[in-house]
Amino acid sequence: MDKITAKELKYLFMKGAENLLKHKDEINALNVFPVPDGDTGSNMSSTLLEGCKYLESVEDERADKIIEAIRNGTLMGARGNSGVILSQIFRGFTDYLKGKTEITIEDFAYAFKSAKEVAYGAVMKPVEGTILTAIRYLAENVDYLIDSSDFKEFFEKVLEVLDKAVKDTPSMLKKLKEAGVVDAGAKGLYYIAEGFYKYIQGEKEIDLNIKTTTMPVEEINIIPEDLKFQYCTELIIKAYETLEADKEEELRNFLYEIGDSVVFFVQDSVIKLHVHTNNPGSVIEKFLTVGELMKVKIDNMKMQHEHFVSKEVEQEKKKIGIVAVSPGEGISRILKDLGVDQIVFGGQTMNPSTADLKAAVESVNAENVFVFPNNSNIILAAKQVAETVKDKAVYVVESKNVQECIAALIRNIPDEEPEKLFEVFKEAILEVVTISITRAVRNAKLKGEKIKKDEYLIFLNNDFSVHDMDFRIALEKTFEKIEDIEDREIVTAIIGKDATAVEIDIFESFISNIYPDLELETYEGGQAHYPFLILIE
Repeated sequence: MDKITAKELKYLFMKGAENLLKHKDEINALNVFPVPDGDTGSNMSSTLLEGCKYLESVEDERADKIIEAIRNGTLMGARGNSGVILSQIFRGFTDYLKGKTEITIEDFAYAFKSAKEVAYGAVMKPVEGTILTAIRYLAENVDYLIDSSDFKEFFEKVLEVLDKAVKDTPSMLKKLKEAGVVDAGAKGLYYIAEGFYKYIQGEKEIDLNIKTTTMPVEEINIIPEDLKFQYCTELIIKAYETLEADKEEELRNFLYEIGDSVVFFVQDSVIKLHVHTNNPGSVIEKFLTVGELMKVKIDNMKMQHEHFVSKEVEQEKKKIGIVAVSPGEGISRILKDLGVDQIVFGGQTMNPSTADLKAAVESVNAENVFVFPNNSNIILAAKQVAETVKDKAVYVVESKNVQECIAALIRNIPDEEPEKLFEVFKEAILEVVTISITRAVRNAKLKGEKIKKDEYLIFLNNDFSVHDMDFRIALEKTFEKIEDIEDREIVTAIIGKDATAVEIDIFESFISNIYPDLELETYEGGQAHYPFLILIE
């Protein structure tokens, strides 16, 4: 066979997906070091399976329809760093094949070259020793691949080149070598190509409902590691309008400033991005300015990494563990310092799911786990976790904001009996005074009050209390409503990322001049939407 028809390309692709699925668990296992950015085998499989769904929906098996289905399906199915890059490999591959009714050996080889250019272009800082290296090896061996008498020989050479690329990855990435593994993404690309070869060899049956792995994985040296960036964040956005080059560059630079492992590209008015960051909320807010969210996926890599490491190092269960929801990086640090074992990112505009909370609870190596939802909209999801987790006791402390959580954790006694500690936490929440300050985003009515856009809105103990354009006046009105303010001793202010220097100065001078007996402590919280979160004890 020296030519492939559109219909054959369809089943060739699907056979590649099938072969990857057979080895999905093996690929996942390779990816536990240094950081589990999701699961590479699962993510690559998701990418190809969506491509297969698009192919199965094509009724008219013309070449342009098949090529478009592969291109768009892999884009929409892309998950994880490896999945996103794989979708770009197939984007470049299909770009080259546009307009062709039959595919020759030379077409296939040069499509690899196009795939390499597009994939490297989507990654801000290409890293060798990855799936990028594997596609580069193919692109650099075009002449060798073209010199094939038929597609059987061609794919034998493709596998030979990819096998060398896979084996070379540990020499390019020190962490792979230390862990004793090859790169998972590169190995995944090898298995896809192996599926192509199997189809050319005559294996025409395709089963995409595979759940087992076909070969054992050698022992991997899993090493605990401190992560610079905690959240693997992926978005698909439908752009409101065509992005100008300078706007596209601005967005690309923004991603690089707040994280690493950046993959960013625009395809047919669809923006796809992947970034490791500590502030996924800011990524969402930034890209909402240019388009409408189609898909959002955020994974806590620290939680995943600790989960894998815990499999290697059995630890004795402690008596008490704590899970808390946090809306900001600084707040997360405060909560960790107060003994929280697992942080779940979330808050006012992004409520974590029951599954997110359950994963956090299950990852804590403790007999009893206390969950602090820190938002009234998250309490129900937390209670559902308590009903589903069976191997440990789960206590949901109904904290409605971060301040209540901090007040409770200050009184934490790790060796206390859980039932008694639960009461201590609830008592602390009842006793603390909390203030949350934000700004109105539009004109509205709230509890019979006419609210003007940009007014300060102040919630006292979670209830709407004061609104005013003047920040100092708003503070005065709020503190006047605290009946026992003279009996309080400490004011703790958690400063959000939107707080201005002027506002901070007004707040600090207000406390020092009007309430000099109160000791003021301030911390950088990094939370969005609320410039000030305050607790008074």
